[in-house]
Formats: sequence, C-alpha cells, structure tokens
Amino acid sequence: MTIDWIRQSGATSIEASLSHLPPGCLWEADAIDELKRLVQTAPTGQTPLEWDTLGGIAIHDDIKLGRQSSARLTANFQETVRRLAQAGVRRINFTVMPLLDWVRTGLDTRLESGAEALGFDAVDFAVFDIHLLKRPGAEEEIDPELAVAARRRHHETPAQRWQELLTMLTRGLPGGPGQYGSGEFHSLLGAYQKVGTEAYRQNLIEFLGEVARTCEAEGAVFAIHPDDPPIPLCGLPRIASTLEDFARIFDGVSSPRAGMIFCSGSLASRRDNVLTDFIDRFGQRIFYAHPRRIRFRDEFGSFTEAEHLGGTGAFDLHDVLTLLMAEEARRRRQGIADWEIPYRADHACRILYDQERADFVPGYTPIGLVKAMAELRGMIHAIGKSS
Repeated sequence: MTIDWIRQSGATSIEASLSHLPPGCLWEADAIDELKRLVQTAPTGQTPLEWDTLGGIAIHDDIKLGRQSSARLTANFQETVRRLAQAGVRRINFTVMPLLDWVRTGLDTRLESGAEALGFDAVDFAVFDIHLLKRPGAEEEIDPELAVAARRRHHETPAQRWQELLTMLTRGLPGGPGQYGSGEFHSLLGAYQKVGTEAYRQNLIEFLGEVARTCEAEGAVFAIHPDDPPIPLCGLPRIASTLEDFARIFDGVSSPRAGMIFCSGSLASRRDNVLTDFIDRFGQRIFYAHPRRIRFRDEFGSFTEAEHLGGTGAFDLHDVLTLLMAEEARRRRQGIADWEIPYRADHACRILYDQERADFVPGYTPIGLVKAMAELRGMIHAIGKSS
C-alpha cells in the first residue's frame, strides 16, 4: 500500500513501523523523522495523513526470557518509545506472544465467494507439533480425537505439504519478528518451554511496568494485541488469551497508560471467550481496535478469516462496532479528551487483481484491505446515524 492509496481509502491517519530493524535495537530519531515526513508529505491540494500510531515493535526474546541483557534491552525500548512520542507517535502497539506471532497454517484458503483468506487448521497444526517438530509430550497434551485426526492427516497428505508448513512456521510468518536461522527456532522453543507461563508472565509484567512509566512521562499509551489464536500452541507460554489473562496483566501494571488492542477476530477464535465481557470489563483500557470476523470450520477450533458482511461468522461485526462506539460515547460524556478508539482493517481477504499478484503479504493485500475498511466505515456511519 502506498501512502497515496491509503489516502484514497478514506483513512485519516497511519499505523506504521520501522519493522525492518532488528528486535532490541535503538531506533534512531532521524529514521523516525524520515518515516513521519514520508507519511505527512501530500501533493498540493490533498489532505496530509498523520503518523500517530506505531504498528508494532518487537520485544526482544531476552526480555521475555528474563535473561541478563533484559535491563539494557528494556532501556532501548523505553528510549525508542520516548523518541516516537516526541515525534508525535503516542500510541504504541505490540504483541506479547512468544516465538510465534499470529499463527496460520494456510495463507490462501478459498472461501465460497472465491476470495482467499488466512486460515488456521487445528489438525494441520497438531501434525506440525507432533509429527514434524516431534515435540516431547505434544501428543499427550492435546485432545485424543485431535491426535488421531492428526495421525491420519499426516499419513494421507503428501510430504511436500508438510515441508511447506514446517518451513512457513519455523522460518517466521509475516506477523512475526523476522526470519529464524537454522536451529534458532528449536533453541528458542526449548527456552520458552523451560521458563514456563508464570515466570514468563512476571517477566513481561516487569517490562510493561517500565514501558508504562515512560508512556506516562511522554503522554503516550501502549496497547497489547491478544494472542492469535488465544489457545495453547507447542507448549509455549500464553499470557494474553483470556479475560483472566488481561486482568492479571492490568493488576500487575495498574497504570492507565497500559491497555489492549481489541482484536475481535483473535479473541473470538477461542470459543469460551465472550467479546462483550472484554468490553464490559476493560472498555477503558481499549486504546485501539482491529474489528474483524472469523468462521469456525470444525469441532477442533479450526477457523478462517471471514468476510465482514454476509455469509456466516462466529459473531456479528455490527454488534461489536456498536459496543465500541458506546464505549466512545461513555468517554465523551465523562469529558475524556482522548475518547476515540482508532481502528484499522486487519487480515483482509485476497480478491480481484490481487489474486494475480505474486508479490503480496498474506492478509494485507491492498484491494482486500480497502474493501474491508469501506465496510467498517459504512457500518460505523450507519450506527452513528441511527443512534
């Protein structure tokens, strides 16, 4: 997506990142200023955009694992947040997922409309965990029926598919912090399994507390993306999957500058998560939103991204937007200056001419994103008029 294309879509601001930089490095002020200049430069007569939201900044593995270098890396992170805030980028988004960021087993699942969507097949992932990674204890940790289905799928499916899946997941999906080198994935997997969930949670709470103090000093906020999907994967720690997970994070980091990204698709891909519960309990903590929909495919929890309108989905996106707008109205009534919950389309379908392109980032093809954004804007406009 070029800046000009984004401007034509109806967007009013940009969520961007210096994602080419390695985790843990200090972002130079000149590089931040240059990206801001590129975003804000508009042809004569056209409205310039603002870069006010950081699309993501990777947390170094040493911080998550509580290693000796974590203090130095945390200081780098804080200084980067400080420099971003001073440049006007005061909404800092990131994930707290270990090793694997958003996880999908298929990047071009065909929907009934002909559109292509990201998909997560629980059976395929079980094959990856049990038969490809050969993780000790993996088969005993999952549902017995899922293990049987994975054994059958592994036997019946050509080896090429499994080699592609192994490469895709262990080399890093598009949402991850980068490409893993030979042996690096397995080494980190073992380290994360060894640290355990509770120690991992404490490491992150200590880190988030430091970041919150920087945000307070700079007039910024940070928002955590939920685990995607919010279910156990490969024995890795999961600390942002459920209502209780977020309650423990916010109990540990009480600063009002610490919040969450309300990603309806991520949260709803766990069947026992109730979206209204998150808004009711943490409405004041929602600093950003990814309104999107998913559709369950089987009894094991497999799902695909679903189109915003029509068809079947796990929930009605109109209802979600209505609740988020009600939260915005509550903030306005209370006189909160920063009442708005900005949002963007996420994990869009691949449609039309984008299906003919070989160079694309799965989930972020231009035409699909613009279509999804137009549908979101239309729903929000209609809800606002009716209320």
